Amino acid sequence: MNRNQKYFSINAPLVVFVFLFSFSVFSEDKHNDSPEKNVVILTKEAQETAGIKIDILNPQVIKGSIPVPGEVIPNEKLTNKVTVRVSAQVIKRHVQEGEHVKEGQILATLSSVDMAKVQGDLLLAAQEWQRVKLLGTEAISGKRYTEAQVAYQHAYSTAAAYGLTESEINTLLGSQKPSQAKGDFNLIAPRNGTAFNVNFNEGELIEPGRVLLQVVDEATVWIDAKLPPDLKQPVKIGDAVKISVNSHTLPGRIIQIHHQLDETTRTRSTRIEVANTQDMLHPGQYVNCNIEGSESSPVMALPVSSVLRTADGDWAIYVEVKPDHFQQVEVKVIKITDNQAIIEGVSSGLRVVTNGAFFVHSELNKRGFDAHNH
Repeated sequence: MNRNQKYFSINAPLVVFVFLFSFSVFSEDKHNDSPEKNVVILTKEAQETAGIKIDILNPQVIKGSIPVPGEVIPNEKLTNKVTVRVSAQVIKRHVQEGEHVKEGQILATLSSVDMAKVQGDLLLAAQEWQRVKLLGTEAISGKRYTEAQVAYQHAYSTAAAYGLTESEINTLLGSQKPSQAKGDFNLIAPRNGTAFNVNFNEGELIEPGRVLLQVVDEATVWIDAKLPPDLKQPVKIGDAVKISVNSHTLPGRIIQIHHQLDETTRTRSTRIEVANTQDMLHPGQYVNCNIEGSESSPVMALPVSSVLRTADGDWAIYVEVKPDHFQQVEVKVIKITDNQAIIEGVSSGLRVVTNGAFFVHSELNKRGFDAHNH
């Protein structure tokens, strides 16, 4: 036996032992790199300190919140358009844009040739009717009596239709002076409210039918919200809406949904009614709306705080696989609504961490960091 053969014969058992030991060590490391690497073991005390809460994951019906932009517009049911019914010239403007007005308040004084004729006709008809009434049917024919009465009623109705108020008509008739039929008349506020879109000036000639301003009661306003055309969550009339304005939240409800898309924005207009008790909303103002959509089919949902990103950028939750053992399980997040994450990729019945998940997540990351450094 030469020297090399003798050396191998003596050291062969040692080489075999080292090889087997190395295989055993690497096998254990490989076993630790199994699913157990995504498991965190926490004592009861640690769980209590971290506020760990565990709930059974089951399908549930949730109401999603749909954020959409909106613009405050006048409530058409509480809005009056102030117009003139005859050609007239503005003598005096008594109201300014945004001014609060009361019912019966004078908004403008106008003068019209047509109105002067109507006033004159009313005076003549009233005088004739008074004379005929004094004579009575015994002195004149029934036909003449009726004609005078009808002429007066027609003249009175025409004056009212042209814009004279009952008070103005009574004042004119009380004077019985032809000089009062000069064509002046007032535009009166039809309700309490705010003057909007005041678009006339003194001296301006106004044609019949032109809207001079709007008087809007802002006790209740509407919001024109814009819904995206590809919205999957159903929205219906009566759904509740939360309106955010100036760090305040006001409740509202959907009263109308348009079916035709806006040609410019390609959105669907949705009308929301809001009680404006604190006078915080005004036409033209932009607000944020959160529509509480209709109930959908049961889904798997968890608080957003219990669904976290892994090191690979995937979403994951923590499941208690056995007492005090929490395993990271990857899921797919479908969408997030109202602080709830709707997920897929897991079955019902799992014991999921719904509070304190970030602590479990941190412990898992810390363990991985320590192992890497080691």
